[in-house]
Amino acid sequence: MRGSALVPSGGNMLASLKSVTAQPGFQRAMPMIIAALAVVLGLAAYLYMREPARTTLYASLSEADKANVVDALTNAGIAVSLDPATGDVLVPVGDYHRSRMSLAAQGLPSSAPEGYAALSDIPMGISRSVEMVRLKHAQEIELARSINEISAVQVARVHLAIPERSAFVRRQEPPTASVFVQLASGRRLDEGQVEAIVNLVSTSVAGMARENVTVIDQAGRMLSKSLDDPASILTDTQLQHRMRLEGIYRSRVESLVTPIVGPGNVNAQVNIEIDFTRSEVTEERVDPEGTALRSEQNTLDVAANAEARGVPGAATNTAPTETDIADDLAGGGGTSQGENRSSSELRNYEVSRRVSTTMAPSNRIIKIDAALLLRTQMIVDPETGLERPETMSPEAIADIERLVSSAIGLNPARGDTLTVTAKPFVSTLEGVSVSWFQTDWIQQIAKQFVTILLLAVVTLGVIRPLLNRVLVPSGGGAMQHGGLSEDEAEALESVEVGDGETLENIKAKLKPKKSNISLEMLDTANTYDDKVAIIRMIVGDEAGRVSNVFKQMMKKEMDQKA
Repeated sequence: MRGSALVPSGGNMLASLKSVTAQPGFQRAMPMIIAALAVVLGLAAYLYMREPARTTLYASLSEADKANVVDALTNAGIAVSLDPATGDVLVPVGDYHRSRMSLAAQGLPSSAPEGYAALSDIPMGISRSVEMVRLKHAQEIELARSINEISAVQVARVHLAIPERSAFVRRQEPPTASVFVQLASGRRLDEGQVEAIVNLVSTSVAGMARENVTVIDQAGRMLSKSLDDPASILTDTQLQHRMRLEGIYRSRVESLVTPIVGPGNVNAQVNIEIDFTRSEVTEERVDPEGTALRSEQNTLDVAANAEARGVPGAATNTAPTETDIADDLAGGGGTSQGENRSSSELRNYEVSRRVSTTMAPSNRIIKIDAALLLRTQMIVDPETGLERPETMSPEAIADIERLVSSAIGLNPARGDTLTVTAKPFVSTLEGVSVSWFQTDWIQQIAKQFVTILLLAVVTLGVIRPLLNRVLVPSGGGAMQHGGLSEDEAEALESVEVGDGETLENIKAKLKPKKSNISLEMLDTANTYDDKVAIIRMIVGDEAGRVSNVFKQMMKKEMDQKA
């Protein structure tokens, strides 16, 4: 019996629970318990719907890195925000590691580590070769950090090839450098920025020439070109000249056609093919009729020989005597003499000739292709009442073609073409449509509405009844009517008071109504005096009923103890 009393059965536990819940104190505390549970549930729902706890992803980032990190995380679907006080990037705690992995896959943040800060960690006694390698590495990092500051560059790496110094001057090799840049999507470096990178690297390393610096991008394109390469310089100049000439022609066409069709209703494009070939011709011409005597030289040679005379064997080279000379001069003696003559004549004439050098133009226009798009005006169809595009007449198009041909100098013999088309323009651009319930503002309104609804339920369903119960005692409104129930109050209101009735007569009418005082009035009474007054009223009206009530109460206590 004692063991069974120690372990109550299920029925006894249920009865005990019912007895506990039937206690007046528990019933009075029931609204407070329900209110507390409702407040706890409301706070839990509010905490669940509010933003999750956030943590700092990266601290002390540059503004450019912050913008790139925020864009990358937003595209990845991560709720990223910025700390209003420090400006650090904040992400939910649950998405911390996923955010870092996603950014690492995209090479963010792009800030390079400190280069020269690593030199302070070099230990004592290190070899000179290792020291030079670390110094070169630190210099590469610093150059990469400087190049990263360019807006279009996301990641930059610099490789320096610095040869060791030699004691022989002839064996000295110049240093070289290679720069790898990873550009942002859709961005490119112009010639000025590439030249700035080349100058930055070349002037940062002693003895490095500008032509020894190479810059490439992530697509493997070489961005740097030799400054002494005339072909590359000429190509860029030719492209700029072509673009400038096409812009001039396009502005001519638009300024000529705009007064006819109205501003914003014309779009012109001009393509010009230009021959930039350089050709030089040197020509020398000789005129056979145009001659002039420049110099003349005449030469005549005469030689006279005398016959041999004298005794054979004697000296033949003896001087002649005077008699012989005289005879020779007189022509006497009948002897014969020999004579040789030679004549030459040289004349130099100046022939007329002409040398001319012709250089063809290097920017000769080969062909011009022009296209002109006109907007057709919208008119109201009188039959249907709807708007439709107005068709432009062939005569108007032909007039515009003649005007444009004259303005830009089209030559059909050269193969120039002109196309004029009239079409309606699209007034609005069509984009990706998003359902109305998927928009951000709808979701924000839904969250706010749910929060307000929960607060209203907690306020109107729990807090307000609790306040009414605390401020105005419940129990059928008995205390509101002077300790009477609603039925007694209605009966009291139904009592008719006649003229000349005394107070005793009115009490006699009210006395039967007081006999219906219930025990619930004891629970609804707040103060001790109210309870004492109600008990006195009950005892004064029905003493037997009070004794029965006490008997029932004693019986319940005995049952509970058993």
